[in-house]
Amino acid sequence: MSTLTDVIPDQLAQARFAGQRQAEAFEHALAERERQEREDRLARIAWGGEDTNDPLFRRKRYEQVEHLERQVEILASFHNALLRSRGWRLLQAMRRLIGRAW
Repeated sequence: MSTLTDVIPDQLAQARFAGQRQAEAFEHALAERERQEREDRLARIAWGGEDTNDPLFRRKRYEQVEHLERQVEILASFHNALLRSRGWRLLQAMRRLIGRAW
């Protein structure tokens, strides 16, 4: 004959085990859904099917283009400054003497 103190720990153990199994199943399902979403998104990006109507996507794309344009402007101004510098002109004059000017 089992007493109340024997039954409660057994029920607690069973409930704990069942809860653990439910949590593992939920975690597995969630990880699978996240994996599938990542895979779908990467496939859309790879095949060029990104949702261009999404305002967040357009904003990110616009920011990327602006950033690249700023970088090109910075590089162009550096290049122009370099070509106008005395050191560069002196170096090119010296290289012309040996036939290797750029």
